[in-house]
Amino acid sequence: MKTIKKEDHVKLRKTLAVAYREKEKTEVDALWQIKVMGRIRNVGPHYRASYIELFQRLVWQLSPITSALVLILGVSITQIDFVSDYEIVKLLMEDPAAYSLLVL
Repeated sequence: MKTIKKEDHVKLRKTLAVAYREKEKTEVDALWQIKVMGRIRNVGPHYRASYIELFQRLVWQLSPITSALVLILGVSITQIDFVSDYEIVKLLMEDPAAYSLLVL
């Protein structure tokens, strides 16, 4: 988006002041107002969002999902049976060839 120079800003201010003073003399129909509002909508934002702002927005949108996943993982870790890991390590240490056949 272009920046407005000081001279253009002064010109714009004068034009708006004249238009404000003469607003009683002019009549505006509904079609003109619709066109103006359409142009205003198409202008876009006044500033460019930085990557950090976009990332923060994404983080806040994903925070409920992340919280639910952390809760589910926390519950599932408390329910895991660690004896099976011990048995697998014991089998690997005693007979590595048999363990490699189990993996296939």
